[in-house]
Amino acid sequence: MTLRRPSREDIFDISERHHLRLTEIEADDFFEIVKGVMEGYDELDQYPDPVREVTPAVRIPGARPGKDADPLNGVARFCSVQAVEPRGPLAGKRIGVKDTVCVAGIPTTCASRLLYDYVPDIDATVVKRIVEAGGHITAMLNTCDFAFSGGGHTSAYGPGLNPADPAHAAGGSSCGSAIAPATDMVDIALGGDQGGSIRIPASWSGVVGLKPTHGLVPYTGIVGFDQTIDHIGPMAKTAEDCALMLQVIAGKDDTAIDPRQPPTIETPDYRARLGDGVRGLRIAVVKEGFGTPESMEAVDAAVRAAAKQLAGLGAEVREVSVPEHRHVVPLWNAIAIEGGVDSFYHGHAAYQTKGYFNTRLMSAMSRGIVTNGGDFSATAKLGAIVAHYMRERYHGVFYGRAQNLSRALTAAYDRLFEEVDLVLMPTTPQTAHVLPPSVEEDRKTYVAQALNMVRNTAAFDLTGHPSISTPCRDVAGLPIGLMLTGRSFDEVTVLRAAHAYQTAG
Repeated sequence: MTLRRPSREDIFDISERHHLRLTEIEADDFFEIVKGVMEGYDELDQYPDPVREVTPAVRIPGARPGKDADPLNGVARFCSVQAVEPRGPLAGKRIGVKDTVCVAGIPTTCASRLLYDYVPDIDATVVKRIVEAGGHITAMLNTCDFAFSGGGHTSAYGPGLNPADPAHAAGGSSCGSAIAPATDMVDIALGGDQGGSIRIPASWSGVVGLKPTHGLVPYTGIVGFDQTIDHIGPMAKTAEDCALMLQVIAGKDDTAIDPRQPPTIETPDYRARLGDGVRGLRIAVVKEGFGTPESMEAVDAAVRAAAKQLAGLGAEVREVSVPEHRHVVPLWNAIAIEGGVDSFYHGHAAYQTKGYFNTRLMSAMSRGIVTNGGDFSATAKLGAIVAHYMRERYHGVFYGRAQNLSRALTAAYDRLFEEVDLVLMPTTPQTAHVLPPSVEEDRKTYVAQALNMVRNTAAFDLTGHPSISTPCRDVAGLPIGLMLTGRSFDEVTVLRAAHAYQTAG
């Protein structure tokens, strides 16, 4: 069956929109030439996509739970996916995955009406590894609409409610990935992190969340944002369970090319040194991570007290200044907004990469924008407006500048890591937000509460360093997160320090 050919009107329309300025004669000639080129596409249309092997498992799609089964709205869908004879380090563990992770045969919606009917026919590489390690995937977990918020309140399924106080948000975008382990619905969850979306809900909801080094865990088969800031990682009640999950999902992808990954990756035993404590570790308290415009004094004080506790456990703690940290928000805004929206409008794929292309997702997303683009969350709509304007008016120049400057930020932290083992700051500058009014009641407040907590977390999406949030203490009944960040691919030290703090009492 041949593909539809462009009409002369199509060619003139393309000429007008893309400044080709074709003459009548040129248009007539190209009308015929394009027909010949399209014959190659007809042939390509007859080639099936190479088959991506689906992991052998018993799969039950399940259904969305009611409020009685899920009072905090952490679950997009209960399901059951596990090997016929589960064996391995995750055997007996209930695993939840963020509703951006493709699980063959289970709807993946990104908590958006745009992908309401999308059912993957592939497993993400991390899903393959979890099933092969004996894990039982029992839930697709709620998230902000297309992960475009840190507040946890923009999901088409409704906001994720805070386990400590349901009048507050759980944090996002991986709200369900914090709620589910916090309330014992799962043992370990997977969250995604482009600006803090693992660590923010971990901080606000009182669990541990690890954003691994960029590229340590393959992102193949997960709905992406911008490839330079895409991360997937574990969330659980303990650093020990995060280390267990990391051991399973880390390492080079042997099923596809992931352009986020370096050529070689070593995966040490992440649990072997959990009990080594922090004695002798050099920890830098980053001055610029405190006293920001969004900071609460109580949060800053609690995290400084945690630094003193680490010193009491034998760490060498000192304060340092990283002036480049002040630039994080404008750098991240440009990359996340322009890069993320560009990904949305290309079906969560990117030209000029040899990475795996999920062609069914590309089609589903592109069709979803055409038919239901009005159902994007208010935050995603804001991003789309800004991204298209900046692309059309300023041609991506500011995205490029932000990427260039993010390398300077990375270099600043790499220089610091020549002198210290870890850096310390609050995960979020504030405790969990009170749930905002609905978007219909107050759109400005609804949007403002989506991204006003990423100042510290987003820094390490830009630099790629491994970063963990562990519960620090409560203020007025709401959790606070202590964020520890280490050298690239040194998750052993990051997990060791978080475990030592968590178990010190």
